[in-house]
Amino acid sequence: MNLLTKKRLAGCALTVAGLLCAGIASAQMTIDGIIGYWPMESGPDVEDVIGGNDGVVNGKSKEVAGWFGGAMEFDGITEVEIQGTDALNLNGLDTFSVSAWANVDSDDPVIGVVAGCCGSIVAQRDMDGWALRYDGRNAGLEMEFIVHGGGWAGDGGFGAPLPPAGEWHHYVGVLDGGTMKFYFDGEFQMESAGAGAVVSNGAEAEIGHAGDGGFVGAIDEVVIYSIALDDDQVMANFETPGLAVDPVGKLATSWASLKGLR
Repeated sequence: MNLLTKKRLAGCALTVAGLLCAGIASAQMTIDGIIGYWPMESGPDVEDVIGGNDGVVNGKSKEVAGWFGGAMEFDGITEVEIQGTDALNLNGLDTFSVSAWANVDSDDPVIGVVAGCCGSIVAQRDMDGWALRYDGRNAGLEMEFIVHGGGWAGDGGFGAPLPPAGEWHHYVGVLDGGTMKFYFDGEFQMESAGAGAVVSNGAEAEIGHAGDGGFVGAIDEVVIYSIALDDDQVMANFETPGLAVDPVGKLATSWASLKGLR
């Protein structure tokens, strides 16, 4: 692609109020309630393009081909440390959503504190909090979502089976008024009531590693919401190659197209 073509596409992506360039974006991801969106381009700084919750890579990182554009490969030790703004402090809240694309590198993609546990994809998990992660102790439901409310909810098998290595899959955890929900590749898997409100230490978050272990594989397109995504929103996000931003009264931007031009 020559420079002129890139400039034309970039100009097309930045069209005014609600206009999207034909052929660049066919669907739009939910942007209402986004606290942070990390496209997971290469480090040392990992940019949150929406909320300003930028992260810093602690350890070695490697850029690989992602679900869309680039992604980051994790070795089970490296983490992206996010100090976070006040908006990322979920302590006391009973509603939020988290999503990520992940690609495991083996049938045991973890370097953990104990055998098989736990490969955090994205978490607020140095002490309490929550996590979207791999837990090899849960045969058949290894990819899980956990929340610490009155106690740990979801720990012990709340999620989906471990997929084959080398495949990209989409994982979503939702806390909706204290009820947990889990989605795999856009499809609802299960729910559980009674989790309550999040008990966490503040605004710090981690990608790729948390207090109880690290994920071995690639991670892309991490998003945290302050709202509970519904079935349709989760499916739309799954079907959208990157984030299409079109907030009411703001400049319309196809993040998918901009990311592709980097």
